[in-house]
Amino acid sequence: MARTTKTVLLGAIIGLVAAPAQAAVDCAAEAARIRRAEAELPKLEVAPPNDRQIVCITLETNVLFARRLAAHVQQCPRSPYAKSAGMWSRTGSNYAAQFNNRGCKPTIRPYRG
Repeated sequence: MARTTKTVLLGAIIGLVAAPAQAAVDCAAEAARIRRAEAELPKLEVAPPNDRQIVCITLETNVLFARRLAAHVQQCPRSPYAKSAGMWSRTGSNYAAQFNNRGCKPTIRPYRG
């Protein structure tokens, strides 16, 4: 019985030690995915201003990216994106306001972290 308890305790200790290493790997992988997503973001400046659908989708895409980035930085405060999170938060808020002012309807399923 004592051997089983020691084995369980040892497993728990190894799990606690390995958890930060796994989190770092996940943060790095998520940062890489965010880097790719950021490179593919549509630009509002090139969206045809009279095409409401394209403008709404562009705004929505960028708002969701800002939320995804905020969630990433909250989980990974040492991320290379930590410095740009404030700028993206302001940009996301600005785009969300434009989205609402234009009467856009959500069409993209939100990012769920």
